[in-house]
Amino acid sequence: MSKRFAVWSFLAAFVAAAVAAFAPLGHVTESHGVPGGAEVTRSYGVSVFSHDGAWVLVVVAVPVLIALAGALIPARAVRIVSTVLLWTFCLLGMLSVGIFFVPAAVLMTVAAIKPDRQPTPAPS
Repeated sequence: MSKRFAVWSFLAAFVAAAVAAFAPLGHVTESHGVPGGAEVTRSYGVSVFSHDGAWVLVVVAVPVLIALAGALIPARAVRIVSTVLLWTFCLLGMLSVGIFFVPAAVLMTVAAIKPDRQPTPAPS
């Protein structure tokens, strides 16, 4: 059961990374005058990727890789370490992209707390 939460945590981190990097989270309005006295205004949304460049992909890939480790490696200790690292990333990046990864951190916390299902012995 905890593996399912770890996989959902990875998927949540992946979606959060895509939204944080590529969603139009900012807004730009440009105005300039043209001959004849008219003013032209252009307004559009900008993503973090288009504003800051490709290095943003490295930043948002960190929690995705942390969640992937928690999903692929079945040891409970790995899920606990993944949980701590995800929450650390969320807190350190709270003013930028960290808030997007809170659902992944919550799901990994559940995966770390819930015990794995033990196979039930066959009746004799």
